[in-house]
Amino acid sequence: MEQEIDLREYIRVLIRHARWIAALAILAAVAALVISFLLPPTYEATALVVITKARYIMRFDPKFETVNDIQQPYKAYPALAMSDDLILETMAAMNPPLPEEEQDLTRFRNKLEAASGSDPSVVELRASYKDADVAAYMVNTWADVFVNRVNELYHESAQDARFFENQLATAGEALEKTEEGLIAFEARNEINILSAQTNALKNQLAAYLEAQNAIELVIQDAASLKARVASQTGGDSLLTDDLAALLLQIEALSLKSEVPLQLQVGGDASLSGMAQQELVAFLDGLMTALETQSDELEAKTAGVEPKLLRLQGELQKFTTEQDRLVRARDVARDTYTTLARKVDEARIAAQDESGEVRLASYAAVPTKPVSPRKMINTVVAGALGLLLGVFGAFAIEYWRQDAPPPAKGTTRGETH
Repeated sequence: MEQEIDLREYIRVLIRHARWIAALAILAAVAALVISFLLPPTYEATALVVITKARYIMRFDPKFETVNDIQQPYKAYPALAMSDDLILETMAAMNPPLPEEEQDLTRFRNKLEAASGSDPSVVELRASYKDADVAAYMVNTWADVFVNRVNELYHESAQDARFFENQLATAGEALEKTEEGLIAFEARNEINILSAQTNALKNQLAAYLEAQNAIELVIQDAASLKARVASQTGGDSLLTDDLAALLLQIEALSLKSEVPLQLQVGGDASLSGMAQQELVAFLDGLMTALETQSDELEAKTAGVEPKLLRLQGELQKFTTEQDRLVRARDVARDTYTTLARKVDEARIAAQDESGEVRLASYAAVPTKPVSPRKMINTVVAGALGLLLGVFGAFAIEYWRQDAPPPAKGTTRGETH
């Protein structure tokens, strides 16, 4: 069976050692109080820095957008405030500086604290020092350095404007170079000449093909009429009419065609008295002359085609070069125009010295120290002394119970 715990034994132990327990608690409390009076006081000063959003966004050109709508890095600000470089700059900015033995980065950082407030857009900067005036001056100097550094990092400055000015100068040189290249090209540009020559050859080729096609149709009509003449047995007024129509068609072809056709054809009177064999021979001669003209046109067409292809190739070469130069000029001009507007935007933004991080409140000189806290130290030390006395009392009782009983003839505490 489990052994029951008798609380009365513990209470009797505490009663037996009550004087020692109380003495130890009082001694610890008095020691803490004395030490608290001997320690120099420490004052704490607090400055507030607020992170604001931009009230306006300048966008002179939609092609070059300044990104300002991203989430602000609130968590980065306290870490930036405690960075080595910023703390060293704060130490250098203090005038008069701290004593030489306290101008150490680690010791100086231990006197500072940066934390986000209840709202993440507020950063609380605290400085602790044994002199109230120095504590306020320290934290206010730190706040000024912090605001300037953050605005340099996150706000458009004169350095940004100079960067865009350098880019603008480079873009201006590139634009001037492309314009000079386009001017030099126009001095040897043969696009209009080649276009005129190409169009002329195209028209000439079309005329040759049109005339050749018309001649083929006339040859077909002549062949058909020849077959009918060869097969007739007597006078046929319809054949005479068809022959007259064919002659008119040939005459119209010679007059209408843009290509000169040399066809010598007699009138209707000279043809009306011809016999059948004479008409067949006449039509044969006519078809032969038309085929000769068609062959000549085909030869001319074959001679025009390579010239036309060569001119088209040269024209395309000049056109491609012109397109490339114009495209490069247009890109350079757009880049220059965009950068020119961005330079104006950056210059105006650089003149706005308010920035997005602003000092909300300087620290006033504290009137009451934050340490040492005499009452709290006394109470805590007394409580610790009391606990130590209680544990000591139980330790003594435990040691007495485990000690061996004294030998016969001796009493507890005697030695041999």
